[in-house]
Amino acid sequence: MRALMMLGRGLRVLGAGAVLVAIEGGVPYMLVRFARIPLPSKVPSWAEIERLLVNPISDELLLGVLAVPLWLLWAAFSVALVVEIAGLARGIEIHVPLLGPLQSMAAGLLGSMAIAVLPIDVRAASVPVRPVMVEQVAHARARLPVADVPRERVHVVSPGESLWKIAGKRLGSGTKWRKLWQLNAHHRQVDGQLFTDPDLIQPGWRLRLPAVLRKSPPTPTVVAEPPMPTAERAQPAAPSATVLVTIDVPSGGVVAMSAIAGMCAAHALARFHHRRRRVPPTAAEDIAITPGPETPPVIEAARRAFRESFHERDETPPSDLDLIRMSSAIEVPDTVVIGASADGSPLRLPLSGLALGLTGPGADDVVRAVLLDLLHQAGNLRVEVVTSTADATRLGMTHAVPGLTFLDSPVAALDRFEEIRFTRRRVLAERDAEDVAELRRSDPGEVLPAVLLVLTPGEDVSSRLPVLLEARCGLGTLVLGEWPAGAACRVGADHRVSAVSGDGVKSFMGASLIRLPSGDLADALRNLGDAQEEEPAAHPEAASGEWTHSTPVWVRVLGRPAVWVKGHDRPLRVRGLKLSLLLYLALHPQGAAKEAICEALWSGKPPGHEFHSLLRHLRGVLEAASGENGFVLAMDDEAYRVDSGKVGFDLWEFQQAVRDARAAPDGPVRIRALERAAELCGGELGSGLTEEWILEEQYPLTLAQVDVLTQLAELVDDPERKVELLDQARRLDPDTEEIWCRMMRLQLSLGLRDRARHTGQLLTAHLRTLHAEPLPATAEVLAAALGLTARSMKPERGRTSG
Repeated sequence: MRALMMLGRGLRVLGAGAVLVAIEGGVPYMLVRFARIPLPSKVPSWAEIERLLVNPISDELLLGVLAVPLWLLWAAFSVALVVEIAGLARGIEIHVPLLGPLQSMAAGLLGSMAIAVLPIDVRAASVPVRPVMVEQVAHARARLPVADVPRERVHVVSPGESLWKIAGKRLGSGTKWRKLWQLNAHHRQVDGQLFTDPDLIQPGWRLRLPAVLRKSPPTPTVVAEPPMPTAERAQPAAPSATVLVTIDVPSGGVVAMSAIAGMCAAHALARFHHRRRRVPPTAAEDIAITPGPETPPVIEAARRAFRESFHERDETPPSDLDLIRMSSAIEVPDTVVIGASADGSPLRLPLSGLALGLTGPGADDVVRAVLLDLLHQAGNLRVEVVTSTADATRLGMTHAVPGLTFLDSPVAALDRFEEIRFTRRRVLAERDAEDVAELRRSDPGEVLPAVLLVLTPGEDVSSRLPVLLEARCGLGTLVLGEWPAGAACRVGADHRVSAVSGDGVKSFMGASLIRLPSGDLADALRNLGDAQEEEPAAHPEAASGEWTHSTPVWVRVLGRPAVWVKGHDRPLRVRGLKLSLLLYLALHPQGAAKEAICEALWSGKPPGHEFHSLLRHLRGVLEAASGENGFVLAMDDEAYRVDSGKVGFDLWEFQQAVRDARAAPDGPVRIRALERAAELCGGELGSGLTEEWILEEQYPLTLAQVDVLTQLAELVDDPERKVELLDQARRLDPDTEEIWCRMMRLQLSLGLRDRARHTGQLLTAHLRTLHAEPLPATAEVLAAALGLTARSMKPERGRTSG
């Protein structure tokens, strides 16, 4: 790997140097050799000028004339090159008028040479290894802040920028580009790509900038621990290293530090969501000092142990904000801590190819602790635990959380496991990859989560399971019982391994394993569920059991996007590019070309296998939730559309309702069509998504919703319904003053002066934020609503109170 990187850097140096030599040496040589500038040796006479204008232009003269702008361009580039070299030497950025593009070109060539020539920290440029804290062994979830963390600074990459140029602009000198590289190396960017080459950055990437740190306690020592290739004992990070932290609760329990860090982060998120949903009491209600929701003992014990681990090192524990900000920085785990060996060193299980059976009175407690650790790493499709409903009940997994898949029976769970294996084998063959690790390195957009099957063995699964175990596919199995086909450990009531059989687990003998009672797992999963990002409210039809849609999947894109599936009372967790793909197809019901889809989702990047990977993931999510196949159909090799018989969109229903209203033969029919359209007015298209192609479609659809609401307000008879519709319309489009005016006129005509005054105050505040004066017609209505004269409107708006 290092040799390849050095070769690539050498080639880049040669390439950039060759370009500079060709421009600075080759261009003037070619111009002198073939195109001499046609400057006369003496002042020409009038007869010579006349003869030159009358006779045909010679080839030599023509080349000379054409050479003049080339000489000027070469001279300008030479000046730009000298300026950039001077700026780099002095550590400043010098701008010369009219030389902007040429300076950018020169800076890019010099930056490429500098980045390739100057030494790079090979540890940052290699495949990242998992950090392990000396005091507590912790993998991805334990990578949490250990001291005061300042506000993060981010730079969005613009076209033509390089690390050298960004460092010059933001850090004061291009020579500081290595700080940017060390901060951002191997971080996944917004387009799904992994930043692995300092020479290659894409427009739109968000690069973290070095922050000015406040004085804080020293950070803990971190050592690199390579992943274990087999289920063997991990080497201790230090002589005093320990992997277990005892949780002091009545039920008892010992879990890995990574699980404790995950529980603390989940608790912080749960408290955040509880606070954001709080509604302050009205003036008519009493103010009371009430304690917050009671924290389960296992969570409180985890938080106490987590804080004490920092106090013991004389460090400041992270705040809730730090935990929330940093807890999502996780990768696909390749191992999981299971306990400590007889000599106290950490004991890890590799997830890929794992085939381990656990028996004995303490086995279930161990599996619970392992699963809790993994599920705290399941965000962003990094882990999937597949089990049957019966086994989930046995282990106390009563709460559905992301990454946990329940199937009706062990056979169904095994079918799901076999389906994942088949899909992955096909993907590996298509990409010519040896295993999932190689595929993740070559295609960072291909997440391929770690999958763990947990089930009780039986005659119907024992014969099939050994055939499915394949380490290269990133799949593993924990068997709750005897496991003749694989390794097995007997766990006593004291949670120590009393007997082992099979290959790779001899070092487990006498080991003390992590454990978690059933009640604690239920509390921890409930805490993890509360920590999930707040989803849209349950679909009324899904909650009532009445599914009136003609398709098994229904997607809302007007407002905050959400995906509902028949039979589920909560929205399906579809986010990121999968959600963007659904929204794009909603805007193109007749189908869209693959090239157009890729340009929208991966702007500026040529179509590649990322599209098919994304499509496969989207289909997989919908198929797993609905039990049906298809959903996105290939019209041909280069075009795709949504199967309208299986997926419906509120946008499509809204557009159809508008067409029905337009074609309505009479008033009642028109009102019914507008009522249906009004029910679907959820807000701007793809609220919360910021892709350029979405923003272009938002305003026209927002105006269409506003028109539906205002027209319906004209046609309905109920005054309160009129006010409600106009209020919804002005929330959708607060800039259209006519909507505010209609609302205030209606409120005044109904004798609702206080409400009209409040509406006028809202409009006044909105205009003030825009530094705008009301239109003349609006000023008259405002004056009537606020009890003022039209002439006094401008002074009134200038006051800062009242």
